[in-house]
Amino acid sequence: MSAIPAGCRRALDVGCGTGGFARVLAEKCEQVDAIDRDADVIARARGGERVSLICGDVMTYPLEPGYDLITAIASLHHLPLVPAVERLTSLLAPGGVLAVIGLYRRATLTDLLFDAIAFPISRARRLWRRRTWDPVPLKDPKETLAEIRAAFPEAEIRRRLLFRYTLIYRAR
Repeated sequence: MSAIPAGCRRALDVGCGTGGFARVLAEKCEQVDAIDRDADVIARARGGERVSLICGDVMTYPLEPGYDLITAIASLHHLPLVPAVERLTSLLAPGGVLAVIGLYRRATLTDLLFDAIAFPISRARRLWRRRTWDPVPLKDPKETLAEIRAAFPEAEIRRRLLFRYTLIYRAR
């Protein structure tokens, strides 16, 4: 939530699933467009007063540029990386923020070491926090963390536990 720009007017949640995070964003932003290309998922989604649900592919759907914030939680790896980076950054307003929590393909010894730490934590969390997930399409990531960094050198990218990374990009 710290990536949300002050005075956020318009936000876009890419791969919104059933709209949970879009509703959270609507508490901080005036208007949220929540887009997912899976019609079954959008049919189960809940919007809200300031959340517009869109069934469409973010790569081709005619979205109006000028977003103050674009988020993608566990969805960027469902898209072709370089074209997706170009598309999402083109939709940002000057000073806008692209915030990603993503998955990467593990390929290095460092990745395996992080996995060794993350796996028991992930397992314990599942046991302690029983959570029901609304089924959404899943896909294994293709790109390594190094490939993601190479495709997006101007972004701040940090490896996280639990098999994830965060990416923050601020448009000029």
